[in-house]
Amino acid sequence: MKQIFKKDHKLFKVKDYIKSGDFFQLYKDNNSGIVWTFLDKNHNHESYYLSEKYIPHKAKKGFFGFLYLFVQKIMFKYKLKNLKYHINKNKTVLDYGSGDGRFAEYLNQLHIKTMTYDPLVNKLDKSKPFNYQTTENQVDTLMMWHVLEHLPDLDSSIKAIYNSIKNKGSLVIAVPNIDSFDSKFYKECWAGFDVPRHLYHFNHESLISFMEKQGFIYNYRKPLFFDSFYISILSEKNRNNPFGILIGLTIGLISNLFALFSTNYSSSFYVFTKD
Repeated sequence: MKQIFKKDHKLFKVKDYIKSGDFFQLYKDNNSGIVWTFLDKNHNHESYYLSEKYIPHKAKKGFFGFLYLFVQKIMFKYKLKNLKYHINKNKTVLDYGSGDGRFAEYLNQLHIKTMTYDPLVNKLDKSKPFNYQTTENQVDTLMMWHVLEHLPDLDSSIKAIYNSIKNKGSLVIAVPNIDSFDSKFYKECWAGFDVPRHLYHFNHESLISFMEKQGFIYNYRKPLFFDSFYISILSEKNRNNPFGILIGLTIGLISNLFALFSTNYSSSFYVFTKD
């Protein structure tokens, strides 16, 4: 795993709450502003993913599962409304790191040609088909919903993604925001860190600057309002709080209220075009 960032500023250690219970050190690269997760040379990165527990967007049961799917449908409409120029019937779309593929399925039902690619889901569930685009078969729009922070070799991956998009095509990236209120509140317990699966941790400036250096032009960003509630509830779970849902909903709401003025929502999606 190639690391391109420096250990300019040592932050805190964060626990892997999902699988191992191991702790990982976070560092900040002052030049880029990007915070990154340090992995030792013997680290087996794939092992932290290959668990049925971590299939992206795995079906959830009970009332919480019903609520999750209800909110998900709302967000599908919200995303499409705010991406109508980049995602429509005249475009070919690739959902890179598509998880359960529900968003692609939603778009295809609207006759928007959308393909999926998720190597993790394919490894864990062989029944899940995927259709991956190559540079010989480029797309108009490539979407990465909470995927960028997972890429082991960031430089080469972004170059491959750049080549997979047509000239003047679009790239949509959603990532957690380390400058959000919920991140500052929960600190090392913040679920948005999700070490070691999340290798990179961005704010607005560091993400936009990094992508512009890769040849993309920044267009605009939109908040993902519900992420603050979800992340805050998970963060309360990390703290073993028996009242985690109630407190998490409260912190999520406060985070969104602060973001009305600071623009630092728990996570946002950013739209770039290929120069």
